[in-house]
Amino acid sequence: NTRSCSTDEALQIKRVSVATQTMGVLTMTRRLVIFTVFMIVLVGVVQYRPLVGPISDGDIVFDGDFLFGLATAPAHVEDKLEDSWVEFARRGKVAAWKNHRKPEERLRFWTHPEIEVDLAVQAGAKVLRLGVDWERVMPTPGKFDFEAIERYGKIVYYIKQQGLKVMVTLFHHSAPKWVAEYGGWVNQRATEHFVTFGHEVVNQIGHNVDYWTIFNEPHVYTILTHCAGVWPPGKEFSTLGALVCLSPIGDYNAALRNMADAHRRLYNIINVPGKRSTPVGVAHHVGYVRPRSLFDIPGALYNHMMTTFWFPDMIHKHCDFIGLNYYGQEFISGPGVAIVPQDEYSDAGRGVYPDGMYHLLMAYHKRYPGKEFMVTENGVADDLDVIRPSYLIEHLVAIKAAMNQGVKVTQYVFWTISDNWEWADGYCPKFGLVSVNRNSTDLARTKRPTFYLFNAIATTGRITKKQRDDAWRKVVTAALEGVERPFCRDINAGGMTGAFGIDVPMPRKVVSRNWRYGHYVPNTLDDPVGAVLEKAWKAMEPTLRSIVGMIQDYLGHQKENAPLQWTEKPKVAQQEL
Repeated sequence: NTRSCSTDEALQIKRVSVATQTMGVLTMTRRLVIFTVFMIVLVGVVQYRPLVGPISDGDIVFDGDFLFGLATAPAHVEDKLEDSWVEFARRGKVAAWKNHRKPEERLRFWTHPEIEVDLAVQAGAKVLRLGVDWERVMPTPGKFDFEAIERYGKIVYYIKQQGLKVMVTLFHHSAPKWVAEYGGWVNQRATEHFVTFGHEVVNQIGHNVDYWTIFNEPHVYTILTHCAGVWPPGKEFSTLGALVCLSPIGDYNAALRNMADAHRRLYNIINVPGKRSTPVGVAHHVGYVRPRSLFDIPGALYNHMMTTFWFPDMIHKHCDFIGLNYYGQEFISGPGVAIVPQDEYSDAGRGVYPDGMYHLLMAYHKRYPGKEFMVTENGVADDLDVIRPSYLIEHLVAIKAAMNQGVKVTQYVFWTISDNWEWADGYCPKFGLVSVNRNSTDLARTKRPTFYLFNAIATTGRITKKQRDDAWRKVVTAALEGVERPFCRDINAGGMTGAFGIDVPMPRKVVSRNWRYGHYVPNTLDDPVGAVLEKAWKAMEPTLRSIVGMIQDYLGHQKENAPLQWTEKPKVAQQEL
């Protein structure tokens, strides 16, 4: 019953087959083009950075209402404190600790607070940020040590007597050991005990406190404690466990919800209508996150989603101000952080990127319009004090640029006064304006050059062109001379690091790269495909800028000097290394 096709029928079938194949090829080509364009745009969105706001090449002046301050915290400086960090360090979980003389003494702030306070006054600070340790005040659940509360009251009173405003933090990365026994902040019981603790502290010393930051960097604490296990109590780490922890149903979100609940309740306790009203906020950590390669884009985007606004969104209606702790940028690579050879870093492994301060202030201003902002921490670990002067100046320049665009920034608090215990990194990173000789019996202090620079800026509210040029010249000279700075983070063969300190720092040369405000050019993605897509994005960028500009003109939304306007970058004098 088979029949043979005629010649015409065979030709028709062949034509249909060719047409079908052609359509298939066209469909696949169209999909490939769409996918390629999508990837180019995705790479561009992630790598693209809004233009920084223009800033004067001359002197930069802050008005008289802008306050300069210095910050510290109990676990960094207080002696006679048997907290979870001391117990963690004695178990060998803290680097650069046992190889120092009497490490548990820290800076003896509990017995001799006047040393640090007087240094803050000499530095020209107008605000001193410190903390109250939860376990010292509440050594067991529900039981108070009223002598400890009284001692904190005397310390705060002494600070006030020296003419400084007082900012007190109630939780700064240190939970009582007994809280960990029932799961830490994942358990609602932590919230109840913390609110009880905070309420008593507010009642006892609140009359001498000018600002409250209830939590310091809650998401950082939650990640490193509950998900990674590299902070006390040091839970066993597993990759699967960390992924579950960081999911929306994991311990990360559960802990932050409980912290947000505690914040809101204490906000209402501190601000009682008709009785008292003290500004309340949060000290929230913000880092500038970049993907190292095309394949790291999802991780970078997820990091941004879970950290940048996640906690502030929960509490911003119960904040009189939002404090931002900004140290620099990080390159996400797989499950860790990459150290980019051509970039500058602090001794503690934070990428130096002043532009990020501007971008994040603008982002927060856009998300929470009208809100008051404070920079509650900014600083750099730099034992040699080579990059610290320029780091200080360039970040203040970035803040001023954001203020010129309408962001309400009222304070700049530098981290820190004297070198101290830096969490799991121990005593290796040197963040202080003042160095400390830990081998001396009196922990002898020596003021670094940046101490005097900070004083000059804080007391005048002015950064001179000469100060800015001199500070950068110091960096340039060090780079040209091949100066090596200590680096306190472990780096594996693949150039990766994490929250893993080392007992003895390794040398790392000052880099020959211009990282000043408005001068930094981002690295390309570190994979062949990503690099090609990024070049394609850069080729498309001028056209897209023009299109966006025309749309803005048409809608009537274009504003003079808009910070996120896609226009040509203003000419900036480049000083190449």
